[in-house]
Amino acid sequence: GLGNNAGDYGKLALTLKDYGVDAAIAQVSRLDWLRNAAGLLDGNYWRGTLRPRPVLDWYFERVEAAIADARESAEGSSLSMIGHSAGGWLARVYLQEFGQSDVSLLLTLGTPHRAPPKGVSGVIDQTRGLLDYVQEHCPKAVYTPQFRYVCIAGRYMQGARLIGANN
Repeated sequence: GLGNNAGDYGKLALTLKDYGVDAAIAQVSRLDWLRNAAGLLDGNYWRGTLRPRPVLDWYFERVEAAIADARESAEGSSLSMIGHSAGGWLARVYLQEFGQSDVSLLLTLGTPHRAPPKGVSGVIDQTRGLLDYVQEHCPKAVYTPQFRYVCIAGRYMQGARLIGANN
């Protein structure tokens, strides 16, 4: 998540380990997020049309290192990615830019997958256009047997009703 560090997810990793699931966490510190200030030098930041790369390349490098660690411990099995908050839509960008051949599941927790509405008084796009980019350039959250999206505590996908559903 934006502003979070790797240590914030240690308890989650331990819980997964209790279930027999190894976890690799992208090694990000709170200070690392200050690198995003480089976007201030990009005119697109001020126009609200910012793009993830190159501003977030540092983040994608950390994700790639974590995935390399996960591949090693997975021994050929497919991988699952978990992204919290901004980490969910950043995972979508990562999968679009770097491929998803080893990843079969993207689980997002509290991720805002849609950009805020435009032209509404008092509404500010804190991502400065990054979520618009995700909506336009990254695959939609379509659940298939080969690649599954699961979104928890968000509004991007609506699942089937558990009670009263016909199918």
